[in-house]
Order: sequence, then structure tokens, then C-alpha cells
Amino acid sequence: MGGLFKGATISMSDTRINSMRIQQSAYGLCQPLVYGKTRITANMFWYGDFTAIAHTTTTKSGGKGGKTKTRNTTYTYSASLMLGLCENPIKDIGIVWRNKEQLVEKQENGIKLQPIDQLGFELFDGKNNSRWGYLQTKHPDEALNYPYLGYVASANYDLGDSASLSNHTFEVISTITLSDTIHDANPADVIKDFITNPQYGAAPNINIEDLSEFRTYCRAANLLISPAFTEQNKAAETIDEIVNAVNCAVVPSPDGLKIKSFGDSAITGNGVTFTPDLAPVYHLTDDDFIGEDEPIRVRRSRDTDAYNHTQIEYVNRYNQYNTETVEAKDQANIEMFGLRTEDPVKQAFFCEPKIARHACQLRLQRLLYVRNEYEFKLGWKYCRLEPMDIVTLTDWDIGLNRFPVRITRVEEDDEGLLTVTAEELAIGSRSAVEYDLQSSNGYQGGNEEPGNVNAPVIFEPPLELTGGQNAIYVAVSGGINWGGCNVWASLDNATYEMIGTVYGSARYGYLKDGVDAEATSMQVQLNTSGQIFGGTLADAQVDATLCKLGDEYVNYQQATLNGAGLYTLDGLLRGRFDDAQAHNTGESFVRIDRAIFEYSINSNLIGKRIYLKFTSFNGLQQKEQSLDEVSAYSYTVKGGKPAGVKGLSLQSPFLGTSFKVQWLSATGAIGYAVQVWSNGRMLREVDAANLDYSYSIEEAKVDGIERSYDIRVASKNRDGISSYAELSISNPVPDKLLNVYSSATKDSVTISWVPSDAPDLKDYEVWISTDANFNPERTASAWIGTATTCTISNLQSTTTYYVRVAARDVWKATTWNYSDRITQSTAEA
Repeated sequence: MGGLFKGATISMSDTRINSMRIQQSAYGLCQPLVYGKTRITANMFWYGDFTAIAHTTTTKSGGKGGKTKTRNTTYTYSASLMLGLCENPIKDIGIVWRNKEQLVEKQENGIKLQPIDQLGFELFDGKNNSRWGYLQTKHPDEALNYPYLGYVASANYDLGDSASLSNHTFEVISTITLSDTIHDANPADVIKDFITNPQYGAAPNINIEDLSEFRTYCRAANLLISPAFTEQNKAAETIDEIVNAVNCAVVPSPDGLKIKSFGDSAITGNGVTFTPDLAPVYHLTDDDFIGEDEPIRVRRSRDTDAYNHTQIEYVNRYNQYNTETVEAKDQANIEMFGLRTEDPVKQAFFCEPKIARHACQLRLQRLLYVRNEYEFKLGWKYCRLEPMDIVTLTDWDIGLNRFPVRITRVEEDDEGLLTVTAEELAIGSRSAVEYDLQSSNGYQGGNEEPGNVNAPVIFEPPLELTGGQNAIYVAVSGGINWGGCNVWASLDNATYEMIGTVYGSARYGYLKDGVDAEATSMQVQLNTSGQIFGGTLADAQVDATLCKLGDEYVNYQQATLNGAGLYTLDGLLRGRFDDAQAHNTGESFVRIDRAIFEYSINSNLIGKRIYLKFTSFNGLQQKEQSLDEVSAYSYTVKGGKPAGVKGLSLQSPFLGTSFKVQWLSATGAIGYAVQVWSNGRMLREVDAANLDYSYSIEEAKVDGIERSYDIRVASKNRDGISSYAELSISNPVPDKLLNVYSSATKDSVTISWVPSDAPDLKDYEVWISTDANFNPERTASAWIGTATTCTISNLQSTTTYYVRVAARDVWKATTWNYSDRITQSTAEA
């Protein structure tokens, strides 16, 4: 019956896509200007070499009636592309987001990989770029040069199973920042470059007066910005928006563009001090005002019309540059007049929460406390007055006596008459304390997105730590909304099985400065928000403070916080499961505690590659990511390293023609490597299945006979070997012969002795000399043999001779244990 059914092959294939899908046209889109550090979306302006890569798998099914093969073909795609970032020079690229995946700096094999390196991008920083080498080689006709455009490019970029490019956004760090460590920019530097840059400036030839006051005030007040100008807009509106937000004003002047600060109190910050100039330029009286009926007009807004609650929308750098709102309130005014809220003002150039809060407070005080406005007319002789100048007003009719005001507007009519508008100079109203605002999203009812996990550290612990069970350990963490994740595993990166759940972040990072193998202190930088606590010597001795540094396991006693996530760990106990090693700066550091995810694995997985995915959820275990949203991390299982050998000792004394060493069973070992060394040279290496090893004189004759040996033993399994335990063995030479006798004739001396009890005895040696102080090591022996008596002939009569005897064994000669000197005189002739 079986011959009636034949096997069949069923072929299935996904539809192959032959060109890249472009979601929308970006023709004519302006390239942004970026200052400070902020997040922008890339704009693809070239792509090519679109390639479809086939992946075919075959499965079999059926029984005795016939077998069926199913052949399934799927496709992944790649393309080479160029993504524009900004029109001004770039200092560096920080975080990169690919759809919802966030890529940050990570360590692999002690090497720091930036996010663009992980994606395979090459950065062109806009500082007179050269042509992209890939285009020059592959498509020379299309190899245009973009010398002043900041962009990234990648050859054969992996698109996955989609023929469209994921949404890529980049954290761009401009060359214009306050310093190498403070990446926000001074508004004075931003505006100057925005106006005068010869490549993209709004008015490169405009005359700008010294901006030192503006620059010093913004730096001291920490009113720093990171704008990204992504849309076309009037330059004047953009400048006014920035200047007003940082408590300053633009002053049109015949001397050139001026920007002055409203700051009315001395401020120190970021290494500089701002001291306001509050000296009046004129003291104006009734003799100066023009108009007898009403020389000064005073206008005051109603208390009920003044806002006592202001809001600013900004982008929070600590929340992936998502838009958030900060607020400032005057509670006393609210209780008196009720809450009056201003609509949120969008100021996306602020990226630090505390800076946005400071700007919001200044805005509140300006709107609430500066409400008196003064208007008066002056003659032409005051034509040098400008906005932001301070003058005093004296008008007894309205009770003003040298009352200080700040000019806000000057208008001239056809006859040269100046109409001046000023506001009251209420000292302190234009300055505010900078509040330190926590970068937190607050409670959102479980709707906050958890974000992707930070790059995990995947490793296999020593088998001694797991009681001989092969296991995978994972240190994983997330961002501010991250509550944990489910862990999924796969052998083919296609079918995943959930293997556990992680709640809370592990504590891991990297070594701040290199250490040698003898160091008892180290400094580590955590890239997570956790804390490290100290312990005692007893804690360290029982692995309560166990850490993984590179491939070495250490315990510590004291932990000292030196900075944000920066700790000094002292009192180190090195080489917990292996020899202590030297470590380079940047090597990975993991604190081994309950936050580490542990998963036992079968030994048949050793040598195979596994894939892990981590689907994050937020603090309320909601908004869990799907498997398609997260990246897979691959790891090749090596098998846990066996425990080191302990209890290495001499089982049989080294007194005969062999010796035997023994040791205790090591966890995870399937065998042992034994090495025999002498004088710094390895004589032989053997594998041992048992817990002992013998070395005989026959083996020594092959290797070269020695007297002292070093035996080194390490445990082994299929894929690893432990450190070596070492035992030094020295074979003692035979004891000194104590009972030596002599007699003499006229020309001979006979010597006899009690036999040596050395089990490895070879023979005896006799030395004779007329010198009482002779050295046997420098004198030729007179007799060698195995007998216990000998006669030395052909001697001189009536002469005193001195004799020494030693026993020799079969091992290598060294300094002998010589007998005491025997004195014997020959007889007369």
C-alpha cells in the first residue's frame, strides 16, 4: 500500500517587493538649524542599491502513507541611504531612536559603541565634508558633495522584512554649546550665528553691537537653550521669541543690533557673575517734559486681569524629548483674586526642566508685578535715549520723586517730538531663584510608555555559583517609566517563548579607570539609576557583595558615592572563582544581586546561539511592548566555567621512585588538566579523569630528571577550563650518614658505614683529602659504589687523611648531605 503514495513538495513564498517604499515626498524640505543638544527627525535625500534577500526553510511532515516537504521563502531587504540632519556643523550624535527603539552607548568586548555605530551609520559632521566613499565607488555619477550639510550615511542598511525605512530620529549635539560638558547653548551665541553665519545666516552683513552683557546674563542665570529650527519663519520673530523667553529685549540702535537684559539683581552661575547696571542716564523733571496739562500719564492694568498662573511647553531631554509643561504660580495672589491662568506658551528651545521652570517663573513675575506704565514726551535733545535705558521721573503732582523706570519704547513724530513709554523698575521683579525641578513625568494613570530596555549584559555565571547548573544571567534596566519587562527566548529568532519576568533595574555600568591584578579599590560608573551600598568583611567573604568585573568576580566592603552614579568600591576581595586580572577602563561592571535575571539551561544548548527579547512595561505593569517592537539580543552559549581546583596536596610522600598528588572534586568539572613543571619549564601535560595523579622516575627519565617539581591542576568541562591550582614538591636528598668508621694500613684507608634507609637509594660516594677544610663539591670523589665499605689505596704512609661520605638517590643531583669529617692516619712504612 505504501507504494501508492509518493512524497510531495509544497512551496510557499512571500510576495517579493522590488523597490523601496517611500512614505511621503520631502522635496523642498528645509534642512534644520540645530544648536545645543536636541532631537530631530532625519530626512532621507538619497537611496539606492535596494536588495531583496531570500530566506528559505524546509520542514517535513507525514507518516507511512507518504511524506510532505514544505518549503517556505521569506524576504528581508536592504538599501544604501543618506539621511540629512541639519545645515550647521555637528559635534556629535547622542541617542538614536528607530521607531520606538532607543539606542544608547554600550560596551562590547571592552569597546564603546555609539548608537550610530550600532546601526552602521557613518557621520558627516558638516565641517567641509568629503564625498561619501561608497558613492564614489559604486555610483560615481551620483557622488555629489555636501560639504556643509550634517548627515549620516549607511551602505546596505538592513530594512528588516519591510521595504520601507523606519522612522529615525537623532539626538544631535551642535558645535555651539556652552561647554564640553554642558550641551545647551548660550542664546547670545545662537543668535549671533543665526544672523551672521556666512553659509546660512539671516543677515550676514548686519552690524551687531557687543553682546557681552546678553551673553553673561544668560550664562549666569543658566537660561540656556537647544533650539531646532525645522520650519521656515521670519528671522525677527524667531529672535524676539528667544530673547523674550530669556528675560531680555532687542534694542534697535544706530550703533547696531543690541540685546539687553531685564535682570535687576546680581547673579553668579556657570563660572561667571552678572552685575546689572541700574544707574539712571537722566533724572527727568517738569522742566524736561513737554505738555503742561498732563506731563506724565500713568496706566496700570487691573489686578483681576494679571495672570497669576503661567505655563510653558518645553521638550524634556530626560523623557526622550517629549513635550511637557512646567508652571509657576503666585499662591498669595491666587487666594486674594482667584486663579487666572495664562494659556501655555510654546518654547520648545528649552530642554532642561529646571531651565524651563526658571523661565516660567520670570514670565509670571513680569506679568504679575510689572504693571505700571508711564508715558511722557521729551524734546529732540533726548534723541539718544533707547529702549532699556533707565531714567528717573520727578512729578510732584502724582507723587513721583526720582522714581526709576525703564524705557520700553521711543517714538518720534514729524517735528522731532519724542513719545517715550516706560515701565516701573521694581527691583527684584525681573529676577528669580532657579528652582531645581525633578525630571519626572508624574503620575499618568498607567498610560506612560515604558520605553525600550537599556542594552543588557548577558553572561554565564561560574558553575560554582549555581551549584553546577548551567545558567544564563542577564542584567537589564530601563528609563524613568520602566517598571520591568518580560523575557523571551528563541533559537531561530522567529518563534519566541516567555521564560520569565524582571521587576526593577539591575545595577551595572563600566569601570571608570583601569586597575591591575593587585588593586584593592576601583571606581565604577553606573549607567542605571540604582544605588550601591557597602558591607562588611564578613559580607564580602560570603559573596553578599559579589560583582562581575570583566570576566573576574570580586567582592567589596566599602562603597562611596563620588558623583551621579559614580562609586568607589574599596576593600576588594579579588579572584573569587578565578585568578585576579588586570582590567582596562570601560570594561563592564555588574552587581550580582536579586535584580539579576537567572535562567537555567540544558547542557545541550552549549555551543548554540540563542536570541533574547525584552518587552518592557511601565510601573503599573501596563503598556507592555509587543515582540515586534523590540530588538533581539543574540548570545552564544559557552557553558559555565567549572569551579577551580581546591585541596591539592601530596598523597604519597616523595621518597621513592614516584610521588602522587590528590585534590577535591570541583563543581561542574568533567575532567582535569594536570601540568608538571620544573625550573620554569613545563615537562608534560596530561588529562586526568580521577582526583589524583602519579609521577614516576620512568616518566622523569623521559622528561629529564629533576629534584623539584611544580604540579598545576585545573578543572575542565566541554567548553571551559578553570584557573590552575599549584603545588610545589621537592624530593629530599638522603639523610646524612651518621655511623661512619675507618681503619688504615701504611698505604690505604678502609671506610665503612651503616646503610642509608632512603627508599630511592642509588649509590654512595666517598671523598678523601689531606686538606682538613676540603670542599667535596670542588673535589673529585675517590670512590662510587653500592657497597657499604670501600678501601682507598696508593696513599702515602704516616699521613693524615680526611674523609667524608654521602648517600645518593636516583633523582637529579644537588648539594648532598655529607657525613661529618672522619680523620684517619696511615701507618709507618
